Amino acid sequence: MAGVEERLQAALEAKEFGEVAPILDQAELESSDPNVLSADWPVALHILGHIYNNNLEDARFLWKRLPPQQQAAPEADAAWRLLRFAWNRNYVATWQALQAHQWSAGVQPLVEALVESTRRRMLALVAAAYSQVSPARAAELLGVSEADARQLARDMGWGESEAGDMLRPSQPAGDGAGLDSRAALEQLTQYMVHLES
Repeated sequence: MAGVEERLQAALEAKEFGEVAPILDQAELESSDPNVLSADWPVALHILGHIYNNNLEDARFLWKRLPPQQQAAPEADAAWRLLRFAWNRNYVATWQALQAHQWSAGVQPLVEALVESTRRRMLALVAAAYSQVSPARAAELLGVSEADARQLARDMGWGESEAGDMLRPSQPAGDGAGLDSRAALEQLTQYMVHLES
């Protein structure tokens, strides 16, 4: 595990958060120890690494492989709660789970990166799915206050209704280029189903 810890630490220090789960997956696969997922395994980092990479199914299978004592650890349980909310697309609860737990110092940088990447992903989904959205709904989806949602919208170049009660997401140039109207409608429907489920 010593070599793995060094590679893991190097990835975290270099802010290569997408490498966390693959490093741990490889270490688990290559281990000759049948109890590799024992007490010293960085469970929360491993689960959060999969969530960061949007590999929710891999994170779920990891959880199922864990021994009960590992699942009972507070930080592992917090990562599991976060995974369940993300899996069910409960965005409000996902943001609450990210912010409610007091993450350890070793996990905190990955959690901060996860917050940032999730917010970027949600901004793209909102921009693709809505022609206009209320600041309150945008705030729920982005895990911020309404004032911060308005600021994020301004930073993204979104418009606002004259009354100020709706935000108007703008599509990045070239988004949807080459799609016929049926394909564009299907893609929009998929985005809306994803956001509203």
